[in-house]
Formats: sequence, C-alpha cells, structure tokens
Amino acid sequence: MKGAEFAKCMIIGIGFTTLFTCTAAPIPSPVEATLTPIMEKETVTHSQVPANPPTPGLHAYTQGHAKHQNPPDLLGGPLTVKVTQKDGSTRLALPGPRFMDPSVFGTPDNPTGFDPAPFPLLGVAVEMRKTSEGKYTFVDHATPFSDWREVGVGSVNMTVVDATAIDGARTMDKIDFEATFELPDGNKYRVTCNKPLPHGMAFPFFGGVVTNHLIHGGTGIGSRLMPTEFTYVAFWGVGNVYKNGKLINEDHMIHVMVTEIVRGEGWKLQFDGGVGDPPQGITMHLMIPPYKPTREGMKNSPLKTMFMPFPYVKKNIMADMEAAKKAGDSERVARLMEIKELMGHTKEHVLHATHELKEGEKGKMYGMPFIHIMFGNIEIEASR
Repeated sequence: MKGAEFAKCMIIGIGFTTLFTCTAAPIPSPVEATLTPIMEKETVTHSQVPANPPTPGLHAYTQGHAKHQNPPDLLGGPLTVKVTQKDGSTRLALPGPRFMDPSVFGTPDNPTGFDPAPFPLLGVAVEMRKTSEGKYTFVDHATPFSDWREVGVGSVNMTVVDATAIDGARTMDKIDFEATFELPDGNKYRVTCNKPLPHGMAFPFFGGVVTNHLIHGGTGIGSRLMPTEFTYVAFWGVGNVYKNGKLINEDHMIHVMVTEIVRGEGWKLQFDGGVGDPPQGITMHLMIPPYKPTREGMKNSPLKTMFMPFPYVKKNIMADMEAAKKAGDSERVARLMEIKELMGHTKEHVLHATHELKEGEKGKMYGMPFIHIMFGNIEIEASR
C-alpha cells in the first residue's frame, strides 16, 4: 500500500500551558509510567458558555484510565505495523491560519470544540476565534494547519506493535522509529523514538500505539483544527531530535500517524465534509511539539532548530494575494490582509523571543518550536 500526498500539524509562536503531570523514569518493557492528568481550570467566556463549565470532551475518561495497572490487551492479539520510505517526497507544514469548520466549532451563537488544552493540541477557546457575518472564520493565532508547505526529501523506518487496547499505567505497545529529512534552510534532521507513552492527558493515547481508528476533528482525540480522519496507525512516544548529527532535544514528545489524505486542491486542508471525497491515498505525519515528559510533568521544551519559516510564509501569502487579485476576489484579498497582519505579529513574537535568549536560559524559543512534516511515498504492511 503506497501513499501519494500529505496533510496535518505544526505550531508557531504563542505561549503554551502545562496541562498534565508525568512521572516517568526510563521506561522499561512493558512500559510503566504514571501520567497523572491535572486539569488547570480554564474559563471560557461567551454568552452561550457558562463561566467555569464542566470540562468537556475526553478528559474524564482519560484521567479515569490513567491509573489502571492492567489495561486490557488488543482484541485478536498484537498487531505489528511496518512503515518505510527511502528518499521520498516530504511536505513541511508552514505556520499560518486555519479556517474553522462549523461542524466542529459551531457558531458564535452556539460554540463547540473549546476543550481546554495547550493551544492548538485540542480545542480552541472562543476568544481566539475571528468572526464575520455570524460565523467563525479563522483562528486568531498562527497554527500548524495552514494551506502552505515547503517540499523536500526524507526517509522513514518504523515498526510498531499495538498490543494494549486502551490507556493505563502500563503498556505492552512497542515503538521502533527513525526518520531523516531536511528543512528548507538545508539543515539535516534525524528523529528517533522507542518509548511509548502509556496514556494521554486530555485525550487517550491507547497505550502509546493505536491502529484503525478515527482521530482529530469531531472525535476529540487530538487537535480539533485537523479534520476528522481515518488513521491506519499512530503513536505517542518519547524520543530524540538531532540536527546535523548533534542532539538538540532529548527525551522529547514525538507523535506520528499514518492517515487518509485530508488535503484538497491546492493543498487546502479540508473540513470534515470534504475528507475522502474521493479517497486519495495515505500519508505519514511526523509531529514534534514543544513538550518534554519529566518527573515533574510535561514541560514546555521548544525545539532548538533556529529555523525561521517567515520568508517561506511571505512567499505563500504573496502568491495567494496575487491569485486573489487576478480573480477579482475582493473578499479573499481582504481576508489575506488580515492573515498578513496576523503573521506579521507572529514573526515579531518569535524573533523577539529567540533574540532574547541568554546562555543557559530555558522556556523561550529557538526559532520554529514545532516541526510537522509529512512523508508522501510510504509503504505500509501489517501482520499478526
């Protein structure tokens, strides 16, 4: 089974919040870890949303399963999945706007999809949503879900075992993952991962590895800014990131998934109603968010890439603006002017945070803090 195209996630810029606690020594096999979710109350203010509402979504389910010492095995026995790509095509998702699907986020009069979590890993607070004519338009922050990308080349070798069915304090799931790729500035990266996270925080991790499941969008499993998509295999684990052979982020959060393609013409990220119409094949997403599991909790840990995506963002905005003007689409031109302003603020924020760094300081930015890259020529096989 071969993939042909691309889709999914990358974050830039805005401050992140610790949402759960992780107690994890080096993880043995079977993996044992205690990730005790701690929900930080987040007030969502809106005429239709009460102050201090009950936490929506899958938080309670996930927290309830996190302490279980003997989560059940996968029905039918362990499933092994292998994914490979040798010097095939990649797409780096650039930071930018994400337009909001009303089937997931509702309307200003009846908002949904505001599950609390570090932006944009799950829901979107109503205060972060732009509106026009009684509808949500796009998120008022740069997101990992724009329609912009840079093309490259990369390789993948991955073998995972889905053995544990749901979240718990222990898991029999296994991960053996390595990916190599270049960013547009020519620097070479290698990412490795072999430690599954046995349970999630605001949504389930299914023991670290999950197969044949819907995630994102309306499911509440992962960012709602991504459309709902069928996922052949996915994992959440702890790994390392290397730049030009040097370790830059150790014991870092790594998320990978192989999904149906959720991009349309012009690499436009679809709403739920446009996914799989018609089916277009598969792609693999490698996402490295700015988090590191520690004994004290899941801590902010920006990637130390020093990569600045803004020249590539500017190129895409200019191309979109030219096309809109040529088509005489004044509404699109006005919207692009809003987006240009948004990305200008994002650039200023990231450059300021990066240039403020002093030797030994932590918690600020080192260029683009989140990598999301897609591999489009994968081969996948599964066996029991």
